[in-house]
Amino acid sequence: MIYLSFSSSNGITLFLYTVIVLINVCYNTHLSWKLFLLSKKEKIIIAAIDLFVDRGFDKVATADISKSAGVATGTLFHHFSTKDDIITSSYVYAKRNFIAQTKTKETASDVREHLRCMWNNLIEWSLAHQSEFGFIQQFVNSAYYKKQIMQEDDTWLELLEWWKAAILNKQIKDVPVEFLIKMYSTLLYSTINFLILNPQEKERYFQVSFTLCWDMVRTRTDETK
Repeated sequence: MIYLSFSSSNGITLFLYTVIVLINVCYNTHLSWKLFLLSKKEKIIIAAIDLFVDRGFDKVATADISKSAGVATGTLFHHFSTKDDIITSSYVYAKRNFIAQTKTKETASDVREHLRCMWNNLIEWSLAHQSEFGFIQQFVNSAYYKKQIMQEDDTWLELLEWWKAAILNKQIKDVPVEFLIKMYSTLLYSTINFLILNPQEKERYFQVSFTLCWDMVRTRTDETK
């Protein structure tokens, strides 16, 4: 709890007092500072992700979400028709934030370095956004991840084209790209989950995990890499 003592009632003091009240409200209700900077729809999604990860899908009501997001229930239903709509929209939101980390400044010709940057960026983001990362895993292993949603999930498309180009240029193994991405993702998620539980091992396993990844996908034309 933060307190402010003041002796005058001028406009500046009143403004500062209002700010402190907001800080205390934020602190006492465990609301994130970033909620003040987001749209109401994003506030709802972020609050929903935190609640779903903490309690599971079945034990969270829309009233819980609106309360945690600091919005009226009517506002929630203005943006989302049902709880299922919130769950699916939250997945799309988290997944797009995750995939955005694959965009790097490395040249397409240097596939190994490009892949290393993607690997590091995805791990760093996931460690810094553990609720969103956890929600992605929770969603894809639930009944909500239905065939229709899988078909409509376009978040991987740009990355998929990158893998296809690398295969075509014989820079990584010529195996079905869907299988290759599945193997890549499995190792990536395992690494992230390990580092969440063992953060002190981060520096060591960044390199170890990427070496395993690269050995798994690269062609054997250059044994020095």
